[in-house]
Amino acid sequence: MILTLIIKYSLAKNVCIGAIAFLFGIWMLWTFGQINYFGRADFNNIIKKQPQPLRTNASETYFTILFYAIPAWFNPKTVVFDECSYKNCKLITDKKLLSTSEAVIFHHNSFSTLPDKPSGQIWIFASLESPYHTSKHFNTEKVKGKFNWTMTYRKDAEGFSPYAFLRKQLHIPVKNYTSIFRNKTNNIAWVVSNCQTQSKRQAYVKELSKYIDVDIYGRCGKPCLFKGEHCKMHLSKTYRFYLSFENSLCKDYLTEKILRMYSNSIDFIPIVRGAPNAKDRLPQKTYISTSDFQSPQKLAAFLKIIGSNKTRYISYLKEKHKYLASAYEKSNFFAGLCDICYHLNVRTQKPKTIDLNKWLWENQCHMPNDIHVPN
Repeated sequence: MILTLIIKYSLAKNVCIGAIAFLFGIWMLWTFGQINYFGRADFNNIIKKQPQPLRTNASETYFTILFYAIPAWFNPKTVVFDECSYKNCKLITDKKLLSTSEAVIFHHNSFSTLPDKPSGQIWIFASLESPYHTSKHFNTEKVKGKFNWTMTYRKDAEGFSPYAFLRKQLHIPVKNYTSIFRNKTNNIAWVVSNCQTQSKRQAYVKELSKYIDVDIYGRCGKPCLFKGEHCKMHLSKTYRFYLSFENSLCKDYLTEKILRMYSNSIDFIPIVRGAPNAKDRLPQKTYISTSDFQSPQKLAAFLKIIGSNKTRYISYLKEKHKYLASAYEKSNFFAGLCDICYHLNVRTQKPKTIDLNKWLWENQCHMPNDIHVPN
């Protein structure tokens, strides 16, 4: 009797516990279902917010980039996208393929014969020159609303194309700096071919030469015994300083005039006059900038101090020789084309057109303020 009651009680208790467990299980399933549902809903919203690459043709394997009327000095056969972060681009020069090209590059000197622009095509303005030497080649109204991207020396260009890149050397050259310093018998050398420029560099040099010797070579001076870079190598054996003066004073505008000074074969200190933000690109204590001096006279006084102090002079050379400029043909437009290929792959919307004239000029260049040039 007692055993029967115990069994009935146990069964009833188990049923109760089972019922409670069953109800709890249903509640848990509903709760996790809601969590899973809302989690998925939120995740889907996040997915939709992520930028998705834009493709005009989903089956497209390569992006075709047409270089329309390439400059004579540029060899398109040297461009290999295998060295870029995105390799699925192809550079062509056949104008007949204009309508099927994803993007078209126009060098600043080819603007006299602009074709009709196909809908959706990306047009790219390309130049390694400052605005003073580019905008004169085209009619502002003619190019209005035509271009989407740029490929220039400026860092804010879609295709950043510097004249060269500087890298720190793994193996610094061993030199007899005492001997190098001892052989310096002349002060400043300058090789120049364009005698009248926006930067008024010729006026600056004229004033500078009143206080320190400056020897001018090239078309604006006497002939050099050697051609090209060999001329500078030869001059660096006996000259203490070299004038790396640009033809324009524009942001980011640093050309081979300064960048080629970073060579193991050149042993003088460059004096820079050009981009107002040169300090952002050039290693400190490897050059002297005219922007650090109120006048040519004050610069001359500083150069005399450095040129006569063995320790200080050699310190500049040693620091400069830690860096090396990339080969000219492996820089400029090659780097820019890698960037263009990158942007073609990652763009998330159709590119807007730019006001090319405004982009070239706005807050970019300035007139010299450290010399007086009579009108």
